[in-house]
Amino acid sequence: MTAATTMEPARQAAPPRLLHPWGTPVYMADHDPGLHNDTLLELILQAEKDDPNAALFGGINAVKSSDTLLTWQHPAIGWIRARIADAVRALMTAELGEQEARRLDTGARAEAWAVVYRAGGSLRPHIHHDSVWSGVYYVAAGDPASPDAGWLQFIDPRPGALAVGATGGYHRVQPQAGRMVAFPGWLSHSVLSTADSDKMRVAIAWNAAYPEDRSVAL
Repeated sequence: MTAATTMEPARQAAPPRLLHPWGTPVYMADHDPGLHNDTLLELILQAEKDDPNAALFGGINAVKSSDTLLTWQHPAIGWIRARIADAVRALMTAELGEQEARRLDTGARAEAWAVVYRAGGSLRPHIHHDSVWSGVYYVAAGDPASPDAGWLQFIDPRPGALAVGATGGYHRVQPQAGRMVAFPGWLSHSVLSTADSDKMRVAIAWNAAYPEDRSVAL
């Protein structure tokens, strides 16, 4: 991996936007997948071979790297770090206002890891209990011809609404190469089964919080 260089401005297919399922802020931004995704895919697949901590985890037919991805020395990783910072700032501004978000901005810390889903790969419902914000960036989206394959599914956090059948129960986001999605770490979510084909679904997942630990400053 080469040394990081100055980060270039993000090019986007559409402006970032805030979704509000059940009043919960969910950030989504679509970036040009041709900008860095080929390089990111190459780095991730190579790390899958070289990373001694890469392993199957709670998902099905999915391999997760160690959580040190943001320390990899490559311009594409610097670009991802900047896009995570964009998402965190947008969500903090939406929740706390611009002045308070700016005050907290310098304290944000993040960690990230890669996940490679192959045929039938999925991930059960879970939360990221130790983060303020969590997110995912899609490097490769899998087979788009299969309905709902590999979609990110947010689960309604209102138990009362679930109990009385006053909700559909979930909000789904389609995986799309170049798409960044970010949300509160407490929001339960899962990954629907990846298509049974040879097209991998490859994502970079991340957490952001404000601790003093080994994570990477945004």
